[in-house]
Amino acid sequence: MRSPLNARAGKLPGLATNKYSWIAMLLLWLLLAMNDNMRYWTTGVLQPSIVNEFQVGPELIGIFAGAMTVAQGLLAIPLTVWSDRGGHGWARKYRYVIILAAYTVFTLLTGISALTASFGVFFIFQALNKVFSGAGEAIEVTAVAEWWPLEKRGFAVGLHHTAVPWGTFLGGLAVSLVFTVFGPENWRWTLLIPVILIAPVVLAYWRFSSSRNYGQFEESVRRQGGTPPLKASGEEAVKPPKGALLRAFRNPNLMTTSITAGLALAVYTGISLWLPLYLAFVANYSLAEVAAFSVLFTLTGGIGQIVWGGVSDRIGRKPTLVITFVWVAVGVFLLQFIGEGIIWLILIQLFLGMATNGIYPILYAFSSDSSEPGAIGLGNGLNMTGQMLGGLGPVVLGVLIAAGGGFSSPDGFLWGLYFMAGVMLLGALAIILFTRESVGSFKRRDRSLVKLENCLPDPKIRNQDLPRQEETADASALAN
Repeated sequence: MRSPLNARAGKLPGLATNKYSWIAMLLLWLLLAMNDNMRYWTTGVLQPSIVNEFQVGPELIGIFAGAMTVAQGLLAIPLTVWSDRGGHGWARKYRYVIILAAYTVFTLLTGISALTASFGVFFIFQALNKVFSGAGEAIEVTAVAEWWPLEKRGFAVGLHHTAVPWGTFLGGLAVSLVFTVFGPENWRWTLLIPVILIAPVVLAYWRFSSSRNYGQFEESVRRQGGTPPLKASGEEAVKPPKGALLRAFRNPNLMTTSITAGLALAVYTGISLWLPLYLAFVANYSLAEVAAFSVLFTLTGGIGQIVWGGVSDRIGRKPTLVITFVWVAVGVFLLQFIGEGIIWLILIQLFLGMATNGIYPILYAFSSDSSEPGAIGLGNGLNMTGQMLGGLGPVVLGVLIAAGGGFSSPDGFLWGLYFMAGVMLLGALAIILFTRESVGSFKRRDRSLVKLENCLPDPKIRNQDLPRQEETADASALAN
C-alpha cells in the first residue's frame, strides 16, 4: 500500500518551487564550488606544477594526493556531530561558518609563496585545509537537504553537487587563464581566487539563513502538500538521539555507503591525478592546455548529478548507484584511447563525466534516508569519513606509474586504468549485497543480505511505499 508521502514524490508540479529552497540552493552551490576548488586544485590541475617546482616523483605525488584525501575525512565525524548539536535548518550556519573560515585561512596561507617554499610546509597547510573542508562539504550537503522537501531530496542534493564538477570546470579555466597571463611559475596565485570570492557569499548566506525564513519555507512546503525535512524548526530538532554514533556503525546502509564513497573517491581522485599527469608528460600538452583539457569530464558531471539524483528519487538509490558505478568502470577503461586524438579526448571524458560526479549526491541522499531523525549530519559525516579510503587510489596509481617506467611511459598509466575499473565494479557489488532500498519503485522488490529495519531506523522512511505484508513481516523474512 503506497503512502501518501511517496505517492506524491516528484509528481506535484509546484513542489519545491518556493523561493527559500532556491535561494539556499544558489548560495550553498557557490560555497561548495569554492570549497571544492580550494580542496582539489592541488590534487588535480596543479599537480604538474607541483611536480616541477618541488621535483617530486610519481610515488611521492601519489602519496601526497592520497594523504590529502585521507585528511579530508579525519575530523568529518566529530565536526558534523558538533554541527548537528549546534542547530539544524537555519541555525546550522553558526558552526558551519567557523569550519568554513578554517579551510579558507589555510588556502590563503598556501597561496603565499614565502610560506610554502618547502614541500613539507606546503604539505602541512594543505592537509589542514582538507581536514576542515571535508567536514565543510558534508555540512553544506546537509544544509541543502534541510532546505528542501523530503520528496525532492535526491534531486536537491544532486543539483547542489553540480558545484563540484561545474565549479571544477570553471576553476580549471581560471587556472588556465592565470598560467597564460602570468606564467605557470605563479601557480599559487590561483589559490587566492576562491578566497577573495567566498566572503560576499558567506555574508549573503548568513543573512538569508534566519528563523523567519526557515519557518516560511516550512509553511510553503506544507501548503504545497510536501514534507518539511525536519520535525520542527525549534530546539527539539537540535540534538541527535543518545548513542546515535554507535547505532550508525551498526547500520549496513550507512557503513556500505561510507565504504563505497571511499571506493568511488579513490577512482575520482585517481582520475584527477591520472589525467593531468598523462596529458602533461605522455601526451606532451602545455600546462595551460592541461589545466583546461583535464577537467572536460566535469562538463557532463553536473548533468549526470541532476539526472541521476532525480532518477534515484523515482526508481531508488540502489539501482541508480549500481548503474553509475558500472558506467564509471566502463568510462575509465576507455580512457586508454584518449591519445588517439582530440576528438577521442573530448568524447571519452564527456561519457565518463555522466557518472563520475553523479555517484556522490545519491550516496549522500541514501545516507540521509538511512539516518536517524536528528542525525543526518552524522550520516553524511560517515560518508566523508569513508572517503578516507579514497586516499589509496592515488597512492596505488603513483606506484603503478613508477613501476611502468615513470611519468614518460604509458604502461603504468594503463595499469592504473585497469585498477580503477576493478574498484568501481567492487563498489557496485557491495551496494547490491549489503544495502536495502529506501525510496522509489525498486523498494518493493529489493532483497539483500541485510535486514531492512537495521538499514532504515526511521519508521516514516522504512514503511513508506512498502507492501503491507512486508511491513508486518518478521526480521528473518525481511532479510531474505
